[in-house]
Amino acid sequence: MVEHLSLSGQAEIPIVIYLGQRPGPSTGVPTYTAQGDLFFATFAGQGEFPKIVIAPGDAEQAFYLTSEAMNLGWKFQAPVILLCDKHLSESTCSAEIDEALAVSEKANLWTGGGEYKRYSFTDDGISPLAFPGTRGAIVKSDSYEHDEYGVTTEDARLIARGHEKRLRKMKAIEDELRRRRAVMTYGDPDSETAIVTWGSTKGAAVEVAEDRGLFVVQPLYLHSLSTWEIVKHLQSARKVVCAEVNAKGQLGT
Repeated sequence: MVEHLSLSGQAEIPIVIYLGQRPGPSTGVPTYTAQGDLFFATFAGQGEFPKIVIAPGDAEQAFYLTSEAMNLGWKFQAPVILLCDKHLSESTCSAEIDEALAVSEKANLWTGGGEYKRYSFTDDGISPLAFPGTRGAIVKSDSYEHDEYGVTTEDARLIARGHEKRLRKMKAIEDELRRRRAVMTYGDPDSETAIVTWGSTKGAAVEVAEDRGLFVVQPLYLHSLSTWEIVKHLQSARKVVCAEVNAKGQLGT
């Protein structure tokens, strides 16, 4: 039941989805926590389209990253999944929250003038957005392949251009994430052993690292995965341990 993800990708409609993981499959063990949905969050939906997956590790990160998820969804007109787990969702803690840091960034809105093309082919794949009822704009949102106006098409040339346009957003998303703090680190950066972890498992990893003099690397963005920064932090490590609550080692993969 993930048709809405592909619809968001094709129609380029911003959406933020909160996914609180617990053990599966099916009902699984619904009162326990797990991190088995990373592959699902990354690859769910049919067809190829840009998507962003963000994984906060504690309540403070969840507050700020939810704000960033909203901003990124609007900016890139794409689905964003906030990937959490039951432990983070239902834990009680104290945190210093500065609400002023949750700034709303402006979306790429149509400013009027000229002919409005909802899906105009742009260098970064992001088209100006107008809302139904905007003076001078005929707004079409289409789950079918379409031309720049949103009119359905089966023309091979336009289909290829539509795919290329949407996939250009992935490069634009990566460029944006390179300007943000995409990875958190804790502990001793000179340690020969590094723990790579994500989500609320970060808490246990940091506690172990502080006790044993280890280094912890926590990527906040899992798709697009901030490999450029992860590699930088792991250059001096002789041993890397990936700690996550799933059987397949999904982040490790």
